[in-house]
Amino acid sequence: MLLAAGLFAQPAALKAEINLLASLDEGSLKRFTSNGPAAFLSKEDKSLTITFPYAPGDLELRIPVRAMGWPSDWSKYRAVRYTFHASSLEMIAVGFGDGKQTRLFITEPLPGIRIRGVIPFDAFVQTRAMVPMLPVGYKVWPQRLFTFEKVEEVVFRMRYPAAPAQFTLYEFTLTEEVPTDDILDRKPLIDRYGQWIPENWDDKAHNDEQLRKLWAADQLKPVSYPFCELGGDASRKRKATGFFRTERVDGRWMLVDPHGHPFFSTGMDLVGYQQSSFGTDVRRREFLYEQLPPPGPAWLTEGRVVSYYVWNIMRRYGDGWERKWTENILARLRNWGFNTVANWSDRDLAVNSRMPYVLPLSGWTTRKTFPFPYDFPDVFSKEFEENVEAAARRQVVPLKDDANLIGWFIGNEPRWARDFGALQSFAEMVLADPEPSATQAKLKQMLADNPGNAARIKEDFLFEAGRKYFETVHAAIRRHDPNHLNLGIRFAGRPDERWVKLHSIFDVFSINIYSASFAPDADLVRRQSELSGRPVMIGEFTACTPGRGLQGLFYNVHKVKDYRERGIAYRYYVENSAADPHIVGTHWFQMVDNLPTGRPSDAERLNYGFINVIDLPYADLVEAARQTHARIYGLSSGKLKPYSVKPRYH
Repeated sequence: MLLAAGLFAQPAALKAEINLLASLDEGSLKRFTSNGPAAFLSKEDKSLTITFPYAPGDLELRIPVRAMGWPSDWSKYRAVRYTFHASSLEMIAVGFGDGKQTRLFITEPLPGIRIRGVIPFDAFVQTRAMVPMLPVGYKVWPQRLFTFEKVEEVVFRMRYPAAPAQFTLYEFTLTEEVPTDDILDRKPLIDRYGQWIPENWDDKAHNDEQLRKLWAADQLKPVSYPFCELGGDASRKRKATGFFRTERVDGRWMLVDPHGHPFFSTGMDLVGYQQSSFGTDVRRREFLYEQLPPPGPAWLTEGRVVSYYVWNIMRRYGDGWERKWTENILARLRNWGFNTVANWSDRDLAVNSRMPYVLPLSGWTTRKTFPFPYDFPDVFSKEFEENVEAAARRQVVPLKDDANLIGWFIGNEPRWARDFGALQSFAEMVLADPEPSATQAKLKQMLADNPGNAARIKEDFLFEAGRKYFETVHAAIRRHDPNHLNLGIRFAGRPDERWVKLHSIFDVFSINIYSASFAPDADLVRRQSELSGRPVMIGEFTACTPGRGLQGLFYNVHKVKDYRERGIAYRYYVENSAADPHIVGTHWFQMVDNLPTGRPSDAERLNYGFINVIDLPYADLVEAARQTHARIYGLSSGKLKPYSVKPRYH
């Protein structure tokens, strides 16, 4: 084949590399398999362009490695370097198959510019976490546990693109090094207001005068809801205890507010202007921004993380902008029918909002942690007990008498409660750990006490450690705050039922449900409520659409066709949740959109805000929320049927 001599004959001092595209010809394309995408090979530069049609489903092009004359054993290489250009911001998944499984490396490109990306093979091992790739404006979410010793297929996949999309590869090079990724076409893509330059839309601001007119037109219309002062059901009354509590009546779970009114929590996550989720890391890619804000509050981290949202609200509200913005956002939430300042919100804002609110707690740590499950503390140690006690006292005592506080979340989507396909069990890792720990000593003692049951002890040990974690944290919180609900861990995905059962320690089973069907699975929710013996609170959900430099797809769910469908998705999700006898709250994620270059932590760049970067609400979404919230207690009492129109994604 064309593959060999010229590609591998390199000076001994250089690391070996091979551009797999170099060996392709027109005959190679005939060996590709596809369920819709088309491939074109440029004779001039050997670039490969994959065109994904506008179609539903997972569209993919598969390249058989051996049929291309490519090596199948990639174990001596450390990465793939791939230079690409995408015509849209649709997610591209690059997959590697060994004949039994295919593992994916998910790329969210910045369209319209050439990018040199890197797929480091160690991203597929057990202990590597998801990381944003800088300075490139995309991120990866690798599916782990792939060794690259036998690569039979390379796969390019896109899920129901919103329009025909092209992905052009200029190289796909195996390399023994892990090079630095980079942006090759250096031009501004973000304007001085934080908006996406290459696209226009109706309420896009093009200058300061237009921006002032848009703000002047943004007025709250009069609206009323059949709520009590806290947002509860004013038409019904249960026992009042002065704090929020749970109760089950005629098979239906409910929250009960301090005054005794049934309460369904409709919340907004990340209420606050100093949210890093609304900002972006500009390091090594300052050229993507038409103008960066001047020194001041818009820089959440000096020289690194900037928030155009903060810069815009400073322009909008002028002197005293912090107070004016706070007053306006709380007025907006009430006007839109929300009754809860939900998780990740600014603590002072939540406490002083005169609205019900929830807060996250943290600090359940030790110096010794275990790499898998990720950052799991030494829970059987005296240090863990002491740290938990101090963290609980410090955080909960100041608010233990606040009647507006619904309760505490003690954690969010812990990696140790998610199955990424571990090579070793937690017990095996603890036993093999060269560093002694109280957790290791506990496991050894359990095995010594019952050697005939070693296999079961090892299998269950992660959950035994989880129980210790939960019980220690819960007991410390209760000692310092006996008044408020412990809302537990906000799980993600489909947690093992043993985690669900352990949640009986707390008052509510909490879970973030991003559903492709835009409603929680009623059977699964019922099962989780029955196993835990607790009502279910949904800590996060959302609906997104692609465009304006923002992605509508993340983790393959919650993508809708357009902005109107986002409102339909809100109504469908919340009304079906409120009608479910096991669910007591739904909290929308999040208040403001990300920026097109992504949030600092992981480059997430979704348009899941109720508000855009120039502080304007999405009208269809707001109106949908108003309509649903006006019906919320008819739904939660079983008197009304939920909204039945499903959102469209295509």
